[in-house]
Amino acid sequence: MLMAIFDTDRSGTINFTEFAGLWKYISDWQNVFRHFDRDRSGSIEGRELSEALKSFGYSLSPHLLTLVEQKYSSEPVAHGYGPPPGITFDRFVRACVTVKTLTEAFQKVDTDRDGWIQISYDQFMQIILSAP
Repeated sequence: MLMAIFDTDRSGTINFTEFAGLWKYISDWQNVFRHFDRDRSGSIEGRELSEALKSFGYSLSPHLLTLVEQKYSSEPVAHGYGPPPGITFDRFVRACVTVKTLTEAFQKVDTDRDGWIQISYDQFMQIILSAP
């Protein structure tokens, strides 16, 4: 996903300048992740996720927050091996990018900004399939 974003010349590879942009992007996201991982567990959970998304301007309902957390959380740890419970760094970036992308796609269709849209199945599928 990130390679496609930073392959600005669409060559299928990234050159040094594109890589430098990717590196800065990842570094910036790491700082954001560390800021919201208040308990220093190595993962983002419940309240931390809510605070992060609110700081980005996304006020999701408790139900949607739960869905995001469930979709992007790591699998439960078996026998003490694997990532901590919650959303790990790479999944946190994916979750935030997805929320941003879907929100922007919705806003393009919500021309009167009332939080409601009426779209066809084809339009819905185009929105979803264009998301990361």
